[in-house]
Amino acid sequence: MSRAQLSIPVGLLVENVLTSGESKEVIIECLQRRDYSRLLPLVKESAMDFDERLQTAADIGDDWEKAIRQGYEFKFLHINGLKRLLDFRFDRKVDRDYVQDELSLKHIRLTVQEIELLQSLIGRQWIVQAEETEAAEEGRTASESSSCSPVRIQLKFP
Repeated sequence: MSRAQLSIPVGLLVENVLTSGESKEVIIECLQRRDYSRLLPLVKESAMDFDERLQTAADIGDDWEKAIRQGYEFKFLHINGLKRLLDFRFDRKVDRDYVQDELSLKHIRLTVQEIELLQSLIGRQWIVQAEETEAAEEGRTASESSSCSPVRIQLKFP
């Protein structure tokens, strides 16, 4: 079964509503009814215009329901969209959790499962690669070092 492919606005809508912690079915029901009262107090970015993004999905045929239920990948993702994805999905922020170097992001500490998930979301355009650990290990506790690995994200075709 093929994965849903989403545009940036619709993909970030999905990521935002998933931050609510509600079940997938509750999220889908709220979006279908366009009643966001249950989700807005819980999502990471409550100022996001859900109606506008749902209309975008309808206009371009992005299947956000399938994406919520079964996963998805971004059709295209620019660097700022990538940074927002890292914030929504993994609570990683630039200059706090990683460094931006032009069109690359470096020293992002993720678990093996997070790396696999991230690659599945952005793999059409971006490469997630392990980094040398010596420089990235400075200032980390033993538990952080053992469960997470530093990675670099860069464009496949610079």
